[in-house]
Amino acid sequence: MNSYERVRAAVNHQPPDRVPCDFAAEKLVLQRLLEYFDIQTKEELLDVLDIDRRTVGPSYVGPPLQRFADGSYERIVSGGPVYSGVTMPNGEQAEAIVKFPWADVTRPQELAGRYGWDGHIDWWDFSTIPAQIDALQEKGPYWIAAHGDPSGLQHVCMWAGDEKFMLILAMDEDLAVAMIEQHNMYRLEHALKTLEAGAGRIHELHGGGDYGGQKHLLISKKMFRTYFKELYVKFYAEIKKHFDVEIFFHTDGAIYDLISDLIDVGVTVLNPIQVSAQGMDIVKLKSEFGDRLTFHGAIDVQQLLPTATVAEVREEVRRTISVLGNKGGYILAPTHNLQPDTPIENILAMYEQAQGRTLSRSAT
Repeated sequence: MNSYERVRAAVNHQPPDRVPCDFAAEKLVLQRLLEYFDIQTKEELLDVLDIDRRTVGPSYVGPPLQRFADGSYERIVSGGPVYSGVTMPNGEQAEAIVKFPWADVTRPQELAGRYGWDGHIDWWDFSTIPAQIDALQEKGPYWIAAHGDPSGLQHVCMWAGDEKFMLILAMDEDLAVAMIEQHNMYRLEHALKTLEAGAGRIHELHGGGDYGGQKHLLISKKMFRTYFKELYVKFYAEIKKHFDVEIFFHTDGAIYDLISDLIDVGVTVLNPIQVSAQGMDIVKLKSEFGDRLTFHGAIDVQQLLPTATVAEVREEVRRTISVLGNKGGYILAPTHNLQPDTPIENILAMYEQAQGRTLSRSAT
């Protein structure tokens, strides 16, 4: 099977020739892998690792993203959240939002003229997408994904601040609804234009937003249904009216209690299956939802990949494939970006076990 056929079989709940594979890593891990294989680009690395799922998207052409005198910077769109580098206790570098653009908003009227995640639709050039797909297809048929989703809990928190928006959800329904609506400006149009540019060659629309912590949901099911569920239903229904794509949804954490609702709104691929979180047992998930969902992820980045031996990684990968990949319905990937404390040998073991081959520095 080629990559497209492999993922198509998995999402159709048919056994592929091997489990499809995906990749996500922090910048430092990516750099270490590039050095290990003596290659230059992420695309080359995806080829070496034989990754089946690839992504395309429009180019940002809006107002230049600013970098400020204190070293902080914009990363999403002009006027969006401001980030700054943070040194972790182990010396590794991370980043955090230090300025929320809607932190000062207290009334719906104050949202006038403010942009959400996509900024203005004119800030995006969709004409580059066909060439991106052409370049991928020259190397072989891949499963191609593009980003597009409605703004949910995580997105608005990144503009208003986590604590502030959580309190607004609980205490000021009018302002909460106004923020959600404002943040969704152009989101559906952006997704439709992306898929239109793909001209039927994009197979999956991916997005999501974190609704789970390590032990429980971040908001109640009732609150999800009050503010977000119908938004997702309408958004994905409009997408499916025009395009035959799988709906990929990312939400970290203990989200077992939300899975039925996500299926209701149209989700067909669920990521990242954070197995270390409460209630996220893969045997239970496959038994209850395996006929309606394809699972993406499930290889733990919190404990397994950083601390296990190579043999233990291989055994857990075997077990996960045997459970989630039974009769298809599984795409192997880490449960989040591979972290800097993950040994390269464990990363290689994950993909070697999944693909039944040996990776070495001569893989190129």
